[in-house]
Amino acid sequence: MTMHSDHTRIPQLQAIFEGAKSFGLREDEAWRAVDESLIEVGVDATMSEFLEELVGGLASRILSGQRRGISNERRGGPDEPPVGSEELT
Repeated sequence: MTMHSDHTRIPQLQAIFEGAKSFGLREDEAWRAVDESLIEVGVDATMSEFLEELVGGLASRILSGQRRGISNERRGGPDEPPVGSEELT
């Protein structure tokens, strides 16, 4: 695969991963986002286009994870016991 640079300063991939992990994304999920981004942008993409796709993919995964966490909290997911009615007052 050939990727063309458009001479834009590129943040280190590790820094992008660390940022994604700080928002709850696992490293394997971040690598999957890299793979999917490479496929999505194709072989003629610039590095800037790839990074834009990657950041969007990571953000989407982070938001999905947050939504799952909120959904689990609302139904008293496995990490938190359900709230009893006496605790609501």
